[in-house]
Amino acid sequence: MPTPETFVVAVIDDDPGVVRLLSAIVQRGGDHVLEAGSVAAGERLLREYPWDIAIIDRKLPDGDGIDLCRMATRGLSDTHRYVTILSGMQDHEEVMRGFEAGADEYLGKPIDPAEFAARLRAIRRAVWTQNQLLLRLAQLEQLSVIDGLTQVYNRRFFDTEIRRLFELSIRHQRSLALLMLDLDLFKDVNDTHGHRVGDQVLVEISTLIAQEIRSSDILARYGGEEFAVLLQESEAGAACALAERLRAVIEQTALETPAGPLHLTVSVGVAAIPSIAIDSSARLVESADRALYRAKTEGRNRVAVDRSARTSSTNSQPRAASS
Repeated sequence: MPTPETFVVAVIDDDPGVVRLLSAIVQRGGDHVLEAGSVAAGERLLREYPWDIAIIDRKLPDGDGIDLCRMATRGLSDTHRYVTILSGMQDHEEVMRGFEAGADEYLGKPIDPAEFAARLRAIRRAVWTQNQLLLRLAQLEQLSVIDGLTQVYNRRFFDTEIRRLFELSIRHQRSLALLMLDLDLFKDVNDTHGHRVGDQVLVEISTLIAQEIRSSDILARYGGEEFAVLLQESEAGAACALAERLRAVIEQTALETPAGPLHLTVSVGVAAIPSIAIDSSARLVESADRALYRAKTEGRNRVAVDRSARTSSTNSQPRAASS
């Protein structure tokens, strides 16, 4: 199996002869070497420098390499790092202590150079294979929460986050607002220009929204031509102001599509907590949906708030734009 990467190998041993031997074998394989001769120096090295493989002697001047192994393997999740312990203590109990501390391999001394070189090649293959698997899993996780067309979050991620943020906001008595945005007469775009143009419109709209919101806000494609924006630490008045800004930006922007520039409008429903009428994340969504429905029925291209779920923290009214 190919392993095109160059690995970083940490050699931690207080015997200069062993260090020279292991370093020569590592470098002969094309990898980089980091060297340390004590537990303290090894701990600094493993914390401060990126590494892939660590070779740790048991008997170090200031302690047991077992402790260093335990530190090195604690909390590893986003990458695979391989730890080999070297020791003259090779009875069953000591070997088991090494594995229990997180070691992947326990080798005895004295070292056979040919055997160690072969083992290092096998270790490199194992590390490369595991890192490729972790990379693929990360890519799949990314795909599971990102909308494939617009590259904003998808409905699945939104449903999870709104529950989490609602509970967090209630627990810490913080405000949370939700905007539901729906493109007006989007079906006409698809019917007139085709779905390719419709898809490009959705991409352009998601980009416009993303440019106007904060990095802490969460933008998701809720479904079809509908988008949702979760606003942390945002009361109804501030949420309405943002909704109006988004409405105006979309109305004023010529969207670049394969059919040429198009002008569209959007209707926005706003809901927020604290509110005596909203006691769950599902009711927050229902409230924003009711507001969006009102914006649509009152003429589109406007911002509305659900009248039945006004927050106690603001008396602000949403601004309405003419259809």
